[in-house]
Amino acid sequence: MKNVEYFAPGTLKEALQLLGKHGKGMAVLAGGTDLVRNMNLENAYPASFMWIGHLGLEYVKNVDGVIHIGAATRMQTAGTSKLLQSKAAALAEAAGKMASLPVRSLATLGGNICNASPAGDAICAMLGLGAQVVLKSTRGQRVVPLEKFFTGPGKTVRKPDELLIEILIKPTAKNEGSAYAKVGRRQALTLAVLNVASRVKRDTKGNCAEVVIAVGAAAPTPLRAVKAEASLRGKPLSEAAIQAAAEIAATEIKPIDDVHGTAWYRRKLTKVLVARTLRGAGGLPEGEG
Repeated sequence: MKNVEYFAPGTLKEALQLLGKHGKGMAVLAGGTDLVRNMNLENAYPASFMWIGHLGLEYVKNVDGVIHIGAATRMQTAGTSKLLQSKAAALAEAAGKMASLPVRSLATLGGNICNASPAGDAICAMLGLGAQVVLKSTRGQRVVPLEKFFTGPGKTVRKPDELLIEILIKPTAKNEGSAYAKVGRRQALTLAVLNVASRVKRDTKGNCAEVVIAVGAAAPTPLRAVKAEASLRGKPLSEAAIQAAAEIAATEIKPIDDVHGTAWYRRKLTKVLVARTLRGAGGLPEGEG
């Protein structure tokens, strides 16, 4: 192992100054479940580390009608959060079942986002909830919709001097819900062959007023099935409409064949999981509209 510098700033201001000084050579360390793995298996060492455990970035709270989640919030914390379970159920579901308990006790939501895996469980759930991320540097602060944050596998719009400090999610309201579903090569402790999250709001007549559909592990980045979403807006959330949207979603993805599954299988799964999550988010029994 080569010599690396280690920093543990006590304030956000200090952390941003360090990022501004060291830039690309500095790795941000939160839970370390991806960073340490890459170091051990790929011999990939950064020039320096900055641990963010002293910055107070682990929290889940409702502020003025918006759920604020600190970037250092651990998966286990998110999965057991009563606020997320009631107002952002897809994220609580995804975070509460990701990997193993030891991993969930370390892995953070911000780290999951910045790792930018197309198959990320929490990423897909947050994308399906319409989340935004807050990026801060000594130059200022910006808010980026999660759908515009990823540019490729392991690549994001975050600049070297920026720190992801917070995730913002609008809580589900009356007649609104969210759902997450995943298929892997085994029942647990596995990467997604495909994952989907949906958010649905119905009006007083039962029509689909608002909808978000996110699909992961089906393209170079997690994606929104915008054409499928558009096909549902303003229409009754019937089984026929759900199946039609699922068919459209399967045409919007760009899957590949890899060790986890084939492109053909991923398209089939997209239809099944989109329909399943739309029913769940819309409060419909499985197989009924």
